Amino acid sequence: MFIWDYKIKNFKPKNEVEWQWFLIRKINYGDFKGLKKNILLKYFPKIKNQLDPAKRKMLEIYFGF
Repeated sequence: MFIWDYKIKNFKPKNEVEWQWFLIRKINYGDFKGLKKNILLKYFPKIKNQLDPAKRKMLEIYFGF
C-alpha cells in the first residue's frame, strides 16, 4: 500500500503525543511494519477510540482485551 501523506520512514517519536499520532497513523493506514507489541500495549487504551473500528477490533482480539 502506498502511503501518500507523510514520509515517516525515519521519524522517531519523542513524547507521548507524537507516539499516539504515529501509532494512530500507522494502524489506520495498515502499516504494521516495525510496530512493537510493548509500545502498542502501552498506548492502545489511549488511542483505541481514534482507530478504524475494524483494525481496533483486530488488535483487541490479538491482545485479548
